[in-house]
Amino acid sequence: MTARLALLTQLETVLSCAECGSPPLPDQAQQWVAESQADPRLHGMALDILGHAHQHFSQHHAAQIAFREAAASYRQAGQMASSTNSLLLLATSYLLNEQPLLALDQWTKALLQAKSAQNLGQCVRIYLGIGQVYIGFQDDEAALRCSEMALKMAVAIADPLLECDALLYVASDNYRLQRYAQALEAIARAERLMEIPLHNKVWAAEIVYYRGLIHGQQGMLQQAKVELVTAYDLHCANDNLWGKAHALTGLGEVLLQLQDSQAEEILLQAQQMTLQAGLLILQTRCCKALIDCYLAKQQAERALPFYAQLFAQQSAPTWKISPTHRQKIVQLETQSRMLQLQKIPATLMHKPI
Repeated sequence: MTARLALLTQLETVLSCAECGSPPLPDQAQQWVAESQADPRLHGMALDILGHAHQHFSQHHAAQIAFREAAASYRQAGQMASSTNSLLLLATSYLLNEQPLLALDQWTKALLQAKSAQNLGQCVRIYLGIGQVYIGFQDDEAALRCSEMALKMAVAIADPLLECDALLYVASDNYRLQRYAQALEAIARAERLMEIPLHNKVWAAEIVYYRGLIHGQQGMLQQAKVELVTAYDLHCANDNLWGKAHALTGLGEVLLQLQDSQAEEILLQAQQMTLQAGLLILQTRCCKALIDCYLAKQQAERALPFYAQLFAQQSAPTWKISPTHRQKIVQLETQSRMLQLQKIPATLMHKPI
């Protein structure tokens, strides 16, 4: 086996694990980036792995640099499908960093490449991304519409990975809209797909996490507590900062409702994680919960720093959807769906999901 083939085989295996939520540490990924510089395709793979490695720890800026360079390296190698995939990863990183307008720009670039290659699966992922942009503009109904359309597309092209991914988006959208029965149904479908198995540790933890959130909203607090502890443990085993911060925030909120003495400690830990991960929405949730916690204890002075944080967050400029961006989103939706309809019989697209 040649040195290049050995490195290719190694990178393919590592990249597959990284795409399923279990990347290597950034230092190891950086070594592969250095080793692969002479080969644009292998260099793109190594950079994608590095991007996943940084994203796993919510190191957004470093991840974005890696994904952007990966897309360029793949283009140099003539690997356009891989280049488009890196653009999708770059867009997702912007979204996780709560920068929906920058994400939208990357999805626009990705769609042009996906259309040229007639890559239906990537169009599904773009459609899912468009839905996430709508969340950034506080339009959950539009987000759900996009997620459901992406699910139809994934089912039509018989891609279980995309179907599972879309189902988790549908569950998340329904949860925000307080449609808990629909959310639980989507979660159950995703869980059945995970039995194939798909081996995605992040998705496995998210399934338990969303059940915990929903049961907490439904007043099933003890069950929610067990599920959120389980989700946190799964994310800890996978060392995923984004997942740990979400699970611990949800757990702290449930413990507060249970008047559990550990609520304050858990919420303070969650607050530190949300600051480390740069998750502004979770920071707001933690601040509100800690304020409630201290007021319930009649310790108003301890709540003051969190009032200050909450005020600073609410005073920060928010993203507004301009007519130009709304037009761009509509164009992305239309073009993505048109490509799907060109390749998928309309009868399949309109079957119940």
